[in-house]
Amino acid sequence: MGNIMRFRSLRGLCTGKWRTMVLYLAVLVLIGASTGPGVGTAQAIEFRARGVWQIAFEHSNVQPRGVKGADSFGALQRFRTTLDFIASESLSGSVVFEIGNNNWGEASEGGALGTDGKVVELRYAYVDWVVPETEIKVRMGLQLMKLPGVLSRYGFGAVFGHDMAGITVSSPVYRSGDLNVDATFFWARPYNDNSTDSRYYSDRTDTRHLDNLDVFALSIPFTTDRVKINPWVMYAMIGKYALSGLTTTTEPALVAPRGGLMPVMGGNYVNGFEGYARNLDRAWGDGIWAGLCGEILLTDSLTLGFEGAYGSVNMGEIRNYKGFGDPNGRTFEARRAGWYIGGRLDWALDWGTPGILAWYGPGDDGNPYNGSERLPQFNTPWGVSALGFGGGDFDAATWKVLGHNPSGMAAVMGQIDDISFIEDLTHVLRFGYYWGTNSKSMPKKAHMTWPSRADGPAGYLTTTDTAYEINLINRYKIYENLKVSLEAAYVHMNLDKDTWGDSNDGKYKVDNYRVSCCFTYTF
Repeated sequence: MGNIMRFRSLRGLCTGKWRTMVLYLAVLVLIGASTGPGVGTAQAIEFRARGVWQIAFEHSNVQPRGVKGADSFGALQRFRTTLDFIASESLSGSVVFEIGNNNWGEASEGGALGTDGKVVELRYAYVDWVVPETEIKVRMGLQLMKLPGVLSRYGFGAVFGHDMAGITVSSPVYRSGDLNVDATFFWARPYNDNSTDSRYYSDRTDTRHLDNLDVFALSIPFTTDRVKINPWVMYAMIGKYALSGLTTTTEPALVAPRGGLMPVMGGNYVNGFEGYARNLDRAWGDGIWAGLCGEILLTDSLTLGFEGAYGSVNMGEIRNYKGFGDPNGRTFEARRAGWYIGGRLDWALDWGTPGILAWYGPGDDGNPYNGSERLPQFNTPWGVSALGFGGGDFDAATWKVLGHNPSGMAAVMGQIDDISFIEDLTHVLRFGYYWGTNSKSMPKKAHMTWPSRADGPAGYLTTTDTAYEINLINRYKIYENLKVSLEAAYVHMNLDKDTWGDSNDGKYKVDNYRVSCCFTYTF
């Protein structure tokens, strides 16, 4: 009877598909509890729970706060919990659930009176195992997959990194003295079977829908006591409809890569790309990237870091393209190719770590029909600053003002990290100056508006545009597992009126700010 009552209480946790999943897990747990230790098992499983639970309060005029009638103040929370099931050192599985984001007071997110929203999400679900008699490690399932970098606080490079389905294989390759050479290969499938509109297919019964995007990458890090160098290469196979079927109502992280892989198409990509994808003259497009990052310990306290990459995506051509206002149409090259290079220098002192960071990424020329000269990328969490690039302590806060990546932009940034004069209290002070490298004639020729945040050009800066950013972040450790972060961030945009016309009017596009407080409980 006790097990039945526990089953009924669990039944109210979720509805729909998540109710089915939770009920299924509950049945398994109850069966295990009912059978007890008397029933033999092949191998004992060690159970472990980990989590990152965050509750934040913010005041901002950056989307989605303070614009188009939205409130400037918001309170929200997100609880991520990892359940590990460990059979041995060679075999384990993990499931990561996310409850949230819950904006307090919003019924659709379970934050209103009565709660009970459908807000339980599956973040990761993967199996880790070691190939018998080897040191080859394999991870299969929904997981975080990324290419390396040193400029972003998250350790992401600028090209690729997010949560997705795939397989990762890693292994040591060579060991000699303090030299270690390793290799990591992954196959990821960011998109498949999302486009369902029958207009895209001449024969809807054809199972070859050309709507999958598969990525294959190889990374080979070389490590010594004082030097870390990591070259990598990546190839993407892109069906002509792989980027279709995604709308602004879906998670922005799903939609945004469309704008990062394709050139500017005029207006919003949701309307522009969906309408023209079926007119691409290639059934399959492809992308290829190569990059290098590393760190060199110059002295015991001075560290030099660097990263860079080149990439090219070719989706073919669209003939008679009228997206830029030409009534007769012209041939549009759906190609994007470019590069970036950046570096940082950090000096670790007893009271803090002063540093300087800089990068350069070429921008588009003034011809919207010949593709893009910017680095193609998947809009990864490249958090080099708190507000401009979304590197705050709570990444579910407001939108990134300047975008997701270094393409079409140059920057110089100075910061002092880990400032500490009082035990358990640290500070970060940062100032960044940015200027665009895109042609000033591009916005008018391509009928662009600034900004297009969901996907497309995002914070597109031309050679006539500049911006600067100031961050102050204070972190205090209340307990060993609980910290509070107080953050103030400001971005000022200096957008040229002759370049953008009236599209840059509005306070939130010129003076952008966020003041936030975030509590983080980790276990």
